[in-house]
Amino acid sequence: MNKVTKSDLYQGLFPIYHLSKVLGLLPVRFVRQRSDRYLGSIYIIDIVYGICLLVLFSVAEGWGLWRDLRDGWENSTRLKHQTALNITIGDVTAVALLAATGVLGAPFRWKHICEIMARLIYADERLGYITPKKTQRFAIILSISTVVFLIILASLDIYSWDLQTKMKRKMPDKGPINYSPLYFFYLQALFTEIQYTIATYNLYERFIRLNKNLENLLKNSKTYLRRDINLVSELSDKDKFPMTILKSEASGGSNKHDRRLFRTPKISGWTAEERESRDVMDTVIQLITIHASLCDVNKLINKAFGLPMLIAALTALFHLIITPYFLLMEASSDKETFFIIVQCLWCILHVYRVVVVVQPCYATTNESQKTAVLASQLLTYSWQPEIRKQLEIFSLQILHRPLHFTACGLFSLDRALVTSMASAVTTYLVILLQFQKADDTKDSTNVLRNATLLLKNVSSTGIKLIT
Repeated sequence: MNKVTKSDLYQGLFPIYHLSKVLGLLPVRFVRQRSDRYLGSIYIIDIVYGICLLVLFSVAEGWGLWRDLRDGWENSTRLKHQTALNITIGDVTAVALLAATGVLGAPFRWKHICEIMARLIYADERLGYITPKKTQRFAIILSISTVVFLIILASLDIYSWDLQTKMKRKMPDKGPINYSPLYFFYLQALFTEIQYTIATYNLYERFIRLNKNLENLLKNSKTYLRRDINLVSELSDKDKFPMTILKSEASGGSNKHDRRLFRTPKISGWTAEERESRDVMDTVIQLITIHASLCDVNKLINKAFGLPMLIAALTALFHLIITPYFLLMEASSDKETFFIIVQCLWCILHVYRVVVVVQPCYATTNESQKTAVLASQLLTYSWQPEIRKQLEIFSLQILHRPLHFTACGLFSLDRALVTSMASAVTTYLVILLQFQKADDTKDSTNVLRNATLLLKNVSSTGIKLIT
């Protein structure tokens, strides 16, 4: 394994660092030291800035709702009936809750983030992962694509609601401008999820590097064993490797194909081989330590982002239910096609929120499982007792410390969550549509009953007048 003296992890985090600071999600400042390292510490003024930003958005959204409702339901932009009221209030509350969790929990997450970065740097200095370009590229692409998509979607949403307002000639203080703080809440919520994604992605990269070292060790072990076998014919009889031949009990030892050969190399007389053996054992010990450190990073990520990811998953599920429901309700009304397309884009955004959290967790878990496979393959070769003992310890550590990404320990964050949410969304949509159909049928029945009573009263009154 290559050893380096410093890690550029901080440089790889700078894109998301600056954007998070602007949104009040990271009240930390990184200062570059003389040793080219960075020191991060919390600043009270940044905490106050984040809280003030959250309060400003909350007050602005509350004021916007008041402006939209102060002249009555019939003049409102969005809140024209009970369904629209429930959907809008639920949307605002869910996004504001996730944004508040991201902002208010940032100072408490920093302690865990510091430990995460320290352990990742420890792994970097032993695995040789020093280039920040890949992490920077991933963070930049993810951040820019998210911001651009949200800006485009917000612009289209504002335009569609403004178009609806102008068509119905509403009052000048009405319109989608009253709901503009909602889009800033969405930005804070999305970047809270992106922080989690970046942390998971960094762990994924270290597991890839760990597996590459294991693969190199596996290749070297094959070469070592081939050379070891070739040495047998060159040794004298007294220096040859002791061999034990086990005969098959079923065949009574008559079949040559049933015999199995076990060899114990005698390497003590070879100085070069001893040196190589010590190097292999040192490498395995370091890999065990690095793997333990990466498992600790997994636990720290769950502690730091457990509550935000729980709220993110619940709000994503809520939005994936109410947005298609609202879309189906509005599709049967007189809304324009452009409005329906915008609602479909909102559905895509909420699916994206789930995928951007789940996919890095799934990829990292797969890499950790690959580590277990490589360790098992190493155990199939004939090693010195000391090396085999370390490999067995490594295998036991992998067995007892599997990677799990959870939301406060309630459910796992992997691809299975996508299928679970899809089934839940389908179930709740069917239930809501059935209730809506029952309400419509009930309203139609009441109308028919009232019309029948009216006709009966008119008929009885006419008969009385005639008589």
